[in-house]
Amino acid sequence: MLYEAAVSLVGKNAEFKEIHNYYRTRERNPLKKMQSVIAVACNILRVFYAMLTKGVDYDGRKLMEDIRRPQLNAA
Repeated sequence: MLYEAAVSLVGKNAEFKEIHNYYRTRERNPLKKMQSVIAVACNILRVFYAMLTKGVDYDGRKLMEDIRRPQLNAA
């Protein structure tokens, strides 16, 4: 179920689509398509957990700020 939710979010949500593209095209250890979708599913779990435990609404900007991307930090 999480895999299908991840596929749907990658297709329709700009933030998750960007995360998926990052995982597939990163310089060190790029993931294959299926691996990337599974990684996005793990991110979905973390987002849902934070929303439920902290009582906050979904914020795409916060999601993108919290992701560590070494190649972007070095530039």
